[in-house]
Amino acid sequence: MMHKISEYSNELKLLLYGVFVYLEMDIEIVKVLFYLMVMDTFLGIIKTIVLNNAFSFKKLALGFVSKLAVLLIPTALALMSKGLNYNFNWFVTIVMDLLIVSDGISIISNIIAIKTKKEVENFDAMTLILKSIRERLIQLFKRLLITIDPKYNIEK
Repeated sequence: MMHKISEYSNELKLLLYGVFVYLEMDIEIVKVLFYLMVMDTFLGIIKTIVLNNAFSFKKLALGFVSKLAVLLIPTALALMSKGLNYNFNWFVTIVMDLLIVSDGISIISNIIAIKTKKEVENFDAMTLILKSIRERLIQLFKRLLITIDPKYNIEK
């Protein structure tokens, strides 16, 4: 199975690039975000070992998959932009920038924990970002409903 995946890695990469180009997402920002996610995962493994916390490959795999799932957020926003024929590119870029900052904070927290050999309280920027995105999309949807029907009550 792994042999088949590695055999088609270039095709998978081309497919992903094609999707990002179609969605008009900045590929360089996506690359930076991906590299930061990989670095954060690697430093998280080192931190787990240094702090003598329980390590499991299942937890590692779930963590990495959840980090990759974060890339679906700007992708979903870009798809919504295409589907609604509305220019969300600025919003997609801002979300990716916020995700980059969030991963940067996590990397710094991991480095501090490795250096001091003490757990560092991590600021959960990701949850705040996701909640903010959700609220902004709800506001946008309500404005679209009002545009369609001015009698629509915002409190609904």
